[in-house]
Amino acid sequence: MNIIKDKSQTEKISQFVNKKTLKLSPFGDNKMAERAYFHAERLVSATYLITKHIDHEEPIRHSLRESTILILDSILNMRDALRTVGADSVSKVESEIRRTISMIRILAVSGFVSFENADILSDAFDELGSFIENARRSTLSESIHLSREELSDVRYGSNTNYSTPSIKDIIKDTNSTKDEVSVMSNSVPYTPPKPQSKGNRSEAIFAILKEQGLSGIKDIAIHIPEYSEKMIQRELFNLVSQGLVVKSGSKRWSTYSVK
Repeated sequence: MNIIKDKSQTEKISQFVNKKTLKLSPFGDNKMAERAYFHAERLVSATYLITKHIDHEEPIRHSLRESTILILDSILNMRDALRTVGADSVSKVESEIRRTISMIRILAVSGFVSFENADILSDAFDELGSFIENARRSTLSESIHLSREELSDVRYGSNTNYSTPSIKDIIKDTNSTKDEVSVMSNSVPYTPPKPQSKGNRSEAIFAILKEQGLSGIKDIAIHIPEYSEKMIQRELFNLVSQGLVVKSGSKRWSTYSVK
């Protein structure tokens, strides 16, 4: 009965964390730090769940919970330093993850939690550490995103304080005809289609392919460790079916790219 109750609570926590969308995001364009934080949130919730029955006076209960909260704080602090070599914030979060794993193992040996739950949670924290290490080499781990178009457009001089030219200025500079002016005035910028998916898996995979270019399933999985390779494969199949992604090769040599 307790197992059924715990499983139900676990599913409720997972549904709440996965589906709750917040408008506030302190990570800017640093998608990797944002995913690391999201992953850590789930692990902290699971840690609190498996330690709720431990006596409140037990020191390791408080130490473990405090350690997981410090992991969240450390990830927030590294949002602008993920690409910095030897950054203290990155070293701190990796140290806290290792300390957390040690305490989870101690709980299992002491009989406070099952070895099965301890193994699952320890592996999940270890995957978080590996994700952060791999994220340091990703192009999605920067908080500032430069646009090639903005840097290449020098038609109006190098002064960054220039005002946006009016339609009349463009007409004068390009000697456009009246018909061309009408098209320019009434045209609507092209917006690429978004993946049609109830969750955010397809959008995450699509964003990775857009930034990384040609990638295999394992390359994609590095950036989203919260999803299994089977789940990623299913989402890629949907994206290919929608005509948003192109598949090259076959079987384990398959690679994918944005169409």
